[in-house]
Amino acid sequence: MQAIILAAGMGKRLKELTQNNTKCMVKVNGVTLIDRMLHQIEEQKVSRIIIVVGYEGQKLIDYISTLGIKTPIEYINNPIYDKTNNIYSLALAKDWLCKEDTLLFESDLIFEDSVLEALVSDPRDTLALVDKYESWMDGTCVKLSDDDSIEAFVPGKKFKFNEIKEYYKTVNLYKFSKHFSETHYVPFLDAYQAALGENEYYEQVFTSYYNA
Repeated sequence: MQAIILAAGMGKRLKELTQNNTKCMVKVNGVTLIDRMLHQIEEQKVSRIIIVVGYEGQKLIDYISTLGIKTPIEYINNPIYDKTNNIYSLALAKDWLCKEDTLLFESDLIFEDSVLEALVSDPRDTLALVDKYESWMDGTCVKLSDDDSIEAFVPGKKFKFNEIKEYYKTVNLYKFSKHFSETHYVPFLDAYQAALGENEYYEQVFTSYYNA
């Protein structure tokens, strides 16, 4: 199993905190987000870590080189990070998705070790980590069937307040099997990006897949 981290974004909503650094170099309790995440991932004995960089990419690469990570790291540069969204960053890494089972992260996440351990050890080969929807959350939600399989992805523009009790919020942490990437996700990613462009979000690909 490998890990892919999307770390190309500019983090504009954090304003001065990301004026000269990426989001994942912001410190929480004295530790940067990427430092914490990389050490958590390394504990899972993954074969490699692929990081898609863009904004302040070389600064991030140089910083990571000081963290003592022993797992091999591959970098992919998104040169048009300011004109694209994370669907394009993930598309740049699509060949890696088809090489091995993958843990997919966005670089600004904070999670407990036990969450990642549960995702990795779960016998199901393709998973999305979700949490029960609460009013302060925004973005893509899902609806689950009785066996916890996803029956629908609900983008923000299709949010229905009368169905809130049925919603679970995606938290941008996934496990993709190699087979799922090859036969389902990457083909839909290519088609979605060709139809709607590069300034979209990778979770929207799931919406197309579930509505196909």
